[in-house]
Amino acid sequence: MLCCAGFAFADSAPVDSVSKQLTLESATVSATRASDKSPMSYTNVLTKELATTGAAVQIPFMLQLQPSVVMTTENGTGSGNTYFRIRGVDASRISVNINGLPLNNPESQEVFWVNIPELSASLKSIQLQRGVGTSTNGTSALGGSLNLETQNLQATHHADLSTTIGSYNTVSSTLSLGSGLHKGFWIDARYADLRTDGFLRNGKSHQRSLFATTGYIDNKQMLKVNYIYGEEHTGITWEGSDMSLLEKDWRYNPSGIYYDEMGNIHYYDNETDNYFSHILQAFYVRSLNEALTLNLGFNYTNGAGYYENYKTDRKFTNFGLGSQTINSTTYSRSDVIQRKEMANDFYAANLNLEYTNNTLQFVFGGMYSFYEGNHFGTLPWIKYNNDIAEDYEWYRNQGKKTDANAFSKINYLVGNQ
Repeated sequence: MLCCAGFAFADSAPVDSVSKQLTLESATVSATRASDKSPMSYTNVLTKELATTGAAVQIPFMLQLQPSVVMTTENGTGSGNTYFRIRGVDASRISVNINGLPLNNPESQEVFWVNIPELSASLKSIQLQRGVGTSTNGTSALGGSLNLETQNLQATHHADLSTTIGSYNTVSSTLSLGSGLHKGFWIDARYADLRTDGFLRNGKSHQRSLFATTGYIDNKQMLKVNYIYGEEHTGITWEGSDMSLLEKDWRYNPSGIYYDEMGNIHYYDNETDNYFSHILQAFYVRSLNEALTLNLGFNYTNGAGYYENYKTDRKFTNFGLGSQTINSTTYSRSDVIQRKEMANDFYAANLNLEYTNNTLQFVFGGMYSFYEGNHFGTLPWIKYNNDIAEDYEWYRNQGKKTDANAFSKINYLVGNQ
């Protein structure tokens, strides 16, 4: 990235009992996180380290230098579609939690980071656990787990506006505002807009996100509500290419390519992936006494989107259609534009009870989740079309998944610290 500019202001007046309040906030993630006494391999990435990585990149890009992590990015800028593996294990076996609640899609078991852009700027910390790790909510964690914690409340009012400009017409702008803490209440919000042409042809990306949090807190309890909105429109760059074509043009991307009757090359302009997501979280944390804390959490995720491709010489039978006759010529194949769409709802709730003293930590937890995903495909355009209805729907199906679990953990310190 080439430059960054911004301004900020904030009060510096102290607020009573802030340390106690921050302890209550941290309780939302303590059940799924490892501590310095846990016998496992993990790394904590804190706010200062996240800030030094820079804007306009996804979380996998930020983790690329961590042990056992391999990161890939499709459009060459660190934005758009990015992926990572831990110890060689793919994303479907890496459990991701945000504030202790599952983020993985229950069908694919992955997190598509492009759907929640600029999330890292709204995080307080990331814990990367390598291997099976601690007990966790959501998908299996054979490769590892990623525990995300959103930013704590800020005790003073603040405002910040920043813009980052980089290669390939990359521009990232963010605006954050906060009320500060007043009589136990607060509200904070952050909006981000990211645009880039990308390195590859059709590697364009336009992403927008909003993170907002509000709630009430005192020395014994906290009620907090988070809202995360993500929107992405990206060019399709996942098809890959052989080396002989890349040697001629390192920006070559076969997505959307087709030929006319004269053999001339054309590219379909709307070869894109589009998605909208809404994540609503609510937490109630209660300090029952000096050693015992109760944490209740709820998550609702709503998502919808589609991707669109130009496909050449496809059989009509692949779409459940018969041959088409036009001007006395019968066609069994045709170029088509296909759109694959989805809409899903995901509900999750958890309960954690934690007892802690100088030598003992005992955690009991449980989670219940329900997912419903609808999938359907349409054909917005068919080259050889005689009697096929507009936006013909060629498939529709639904997936449902219910998950319930319970766990307990005991950490006991033997001997002197």
